[in-house]
Amino acid sequence: ADDQKELYGLISAHYKYTYSPLAKRILKNWAANVERFIKVVPIEYKKVLQEEKLVELDKKNKITSITEAR
Repeated sequence: ADDQKELYGLISAHYKYTYSPLAKRILKNWAANVERFIKVVPIEYKKVLQEEKLVELDKKNKITSITEAR
């Protein structure tokens, strides 16, 4: 959802500054067009994001364990 909001903002800004007919068509039928976009993430960056998520989950699990132990 956040990625879609960001993409919509980028295309809207592009249209605002360039009056691109393609951007206008994409925005006009956003619901159908948004599904045609894919997010490309470099493999190494994706690994870093996954590791950060694992660390965050581990922290939450430790906090939950401490709270339940009391």
